[in-house]
Amino acid sequence: MIELLGLGAIAGVIPVYLGIVGALLLGTVLPRSWEGGLIGVATGVLVYLFFDLMHEAVELTGARDILSWTIFLGSLFVSFVGLVAIEERGQRRNGPSMNPLFPPYMIALGMGLHNLGEGLAIGASYVQGQWALSGLLVGGFALHNGTEGFGIVGPAGRTPLRLKDIALLGLLAGVPTCLGTVISGYGGVSPYLSLTFYTLAAGSLLYVIVSLIALSYTTGRRPHTAMGIFIGIGLMYTTGMALSLLLGAKA
Repeated sequence: MIELLGLGAIAGVIPVYLGIVGALLLGTVLPRSWEGGLIGVATGVLVYLFFDLMHEAVELTGARDILSWTIFLGSLFVSFVGLVAIEERGQRRNGPSMNPLFPPYMIALGMGLHNLGEGLAIGASYVQGQWALSGLLVGGFALHNGTEGFGIVGPAGRTPLRLKDIALLGLLAGVPTCLGTVISGYGGVSPYLSLTFYTLAAGSLLYVIVSLIALSYTTGRRPHTAMGIFIGIGLMYTTGMALSLLLGAKA
């Protein structure tokens, strides 16, 4: 149990916190004009993760498996349309202004569901005695998850994050990695449950992507936002390719 939790912490919790701190420090150095760029980086990270999650979810569905269709569409409806409905209800109750920390928490939740899948892969390889593969997965996922801090912090803009918020955001995004290692280490998880996790994560990230684009892609911010999106996708792509090379998946 301790070893599985340690692997999850090294792969998920610690890198996420390092990424959050790095993004906060970068935000204090860059001029205010680059605020749209930071939101763009966050959007790029989320776009990459969204397509990654959708790929994983679709791989778990079958053309003849109607139950997998129902789980996929139902989970996507709940996590995307459901969050829009919650936001709309909050605006009717509290006015048009949305809590600036709502997107970061939704992003952290979506990333947590994504990282749960990574923890499942780490735990499965570890209990099968493939310790070299486990080490590579931990190192690769840690590198990948370090960039997720920008996706969490960027949407907050100039809203100050309290220490309590930083702690909760990091736990929400990182701890599911530990949960995944323990679940797979002590019996595994059904494909239908994995499909639910991946699709819920994809839907919540899609909700945040739409919200961020509506917020930041204005006339004055377009160049910085577009460059930020490119950088965010580029960071996730290069770290993903580095992981593939470490695992020997691609030459």
